[in-house]
Amino acid sequence: MTELTELTELTAVADLTEERRMMQESVRRYVERSYGFAQRSAALAEPAGLAAQHWSDFAGFGWLALGLPEACGGFGSALDQAALAEELGRALVAEPWLANAALCGPLLVQDADEVQCGHVAAMAEGRLKLALAAREIQGRYDAFDITATAQPEAQGWLLDGRKTLVLAGGAADLFLVLARTAGKRRDRHGLSLFAVPANTAGLSVDALPTYDGRQTAALTLRGVVVPAPALIGARDTAWPRVEAAIDHATTMACAESVGTMARAFALTRDYLATREQFGRAITANQVIRHRLVDLFVSIEQARAITESAAARLQDAPRERMRVVSHAKAFVSAAGRKLGEEAVQLHGAVGMTDEMEIGRVW
Repeated sequence: MTELTELTELTAVADLTEERRMMQESVRRYVERSYGFAQRSAALAEPAGLAAQHWSDFAGFGWLALGLPEACGGFGSALDQAALAEELGRALVAEPWLANAALCGPLLVQDADEVQCGHVAAMAEGRLKLALAAREIQGRYDAFDITATAQPEAQGWLLDGRKTLVLAGGAADLFLVLARTAGKRRDRHGLSLFAVPANTAGLSVDALPTYDGRQTAALTLRGVVVPAPALIGARDTAWPRVEAAIDHATTMACAESVGTMARAFALTRDYLATREQFGRAITANQVIRHRLVDLFVSIEQARAITESAAARLQDAPRERMRVVSHAKAFVSAAGRKLGEEAVQLHGAVGMTDEMEIGRVW
């Protein structure tokens, strides 16, 4: 197992720049020191589903600004952000980094004006939490099935409708609401985006837990009035911006998954190297070693495909969507298989709360 351990460590940093490698190491040191499962459980138990001190630390370290344009207070590239996402995924961080820095941030910085850049800068400093309210319950897999409406009126815009699966919506201070301003239902044209503060009259937020313990939310908008400057970008043209931001967040979610896969693999490898059966370590069995090698290869493939998608997020929409969809399809299948294998290789104890693998996967 020594050779496999060394190969794991060497390959993981082989393609990193020196700066990116140092950043990953600093993130890993922080989560190993300050973000164990006890801290994660405590964060999830908070009403907002996050620990205020951790969120403040994330902002102080610059993690919320990484990958965003310098004009809006950001720095670094999408590849840098993917490297960060991998380390956060390795620690199963509960805080809504993905919803803020990898989804709403990239959405707002597209042709950003002073107001939008202000929102991004406030998010990067940890002063403002954002959430995208795009999906609707009747839409299921049809992203264009939007029935929430926004009508111009004397004071600005009047919004009505319902939203579901608003990632990190329970903790958000500002919602980016996708509403129909023209066209028919299921039409990708005629959609506009509005900035709606969480304390706006007529807006109700119901926080709901997700499968992994984090939060999403359902929104109800009844006669919500926002001023004219709440419109983000040009009227009726929001979907391409939203689509690009979703592709960006999907890529970072893949990077998080790669980190979780790597953590599950490390736990399984170490367990098998120390667990004895019939007087010898389980890894003495060649078939077990072959299974571990297959899992290791799947992680490296997932990492390479994800990095390729991160490097091409600025491509033309069709090419961007192709590489992101490829990454999503591969990482989803590889991650599921690795999780199932990791639990199985632990045996019956893999299903218990006492073993970390049962909570990692």
